[in-house]
Amino acid sequence: MIPGLPTSACLKRLFLALALLLAVPALAVPAMWQVGKGASRITIYGTVHALPAGQDWLTPAATKAFGEADALVVEVVMPQDPQAMAATLMRLSLLPAPSPILDRVPADVRPQLASLIQRSGVPPAAFDRMKSWFAALTLVQMEMARAGLDPAAGVDVTLVAKARAAGRRLVPLETPEGQLGLFDGLPEADQRLLLASAVGDAAQASTQMQALVKAWAAGDVERILKDFDDASLSPAMYETLFKRRNTAWADWVQASLKRPGRHFMAVGAAHMAGPDSLIAMLKKRGIKVRRVE
Repeated sequence: MIPGLPTSACLKRLFLALALLLAVPALAVPAMWQVGKGASRITIYGTVHALPAGQDWLTPAATKAFGEADALVVEVVMPQDPQAMAATLMRLSLLPAPSPILDRVPADVRPQLASLIQRSGVPPAAFDRMKSWFAALTLVQMEMARAGLDPAAGVDVTLVAKARAAGRRLVPLETPEGQLGLFDGLPEADQRLLLASAVGDAAQASTQMQALVKAWAAGDVERILKDFDDASLSPAMYETLFKRRNTAWADWVQASLKRPGRHFMAVGAAHMAGPDSLIAMLKKRGIKVRRVE
């Protein structure tokens, strides 16, 4: 999910993987695949998790596949009690004692970080209590809000709401605590690189993401792959946040195909591109993957 080096390519993957993305065209047609057939079939749908309200992305083909599914499979199902999630976040995201946030980035980045903190309206002391990974995500979320993005309008949230309204079963691939733990388990050096990346590219984030969002909306997986220069990622971060998770998800797909059931699997579009993508892993296992949209 998260890269760690202060380059534009890394911040692009951070934004897409976390779905901190910009506006999409009105007639989006995201990529969609299917594996299996008959009574055992899985539709795999690339998502983004935050969008401006009112975007039209659920195509007739996706609507049909979602309607025929027995269950919705997503990365994580957030607890309906917000206090439960807040407690988990507080436990994992805060340091036991304050550490000056400005000291955690290179000297040439500190003025911009100080400016971002001042613009946020959040007291600097609050950032000093944040772990470096959480400070980075907080800054990215601030830029997301400035761009008019709303997590409540994201693909996953929308699909979960539809599934609940229809009484459909929800299948989370990960837990909220487990997903946060991916960030929390990163070495401090990688967390600081992530923080520097979030600061360094904050001003250009909107422009940088426009091409990627258009690629997602057009289902252009090759464009997503081209814009993700994975060679620039921290190897440990890439292994933890992308490859290992894709492997676990491929295990889930392979096991599920052995049992009857139709599933609509909606996971981040960043996991669909590249040699270690979910799609590539399934093909390597001899599973026939059909691109259907």
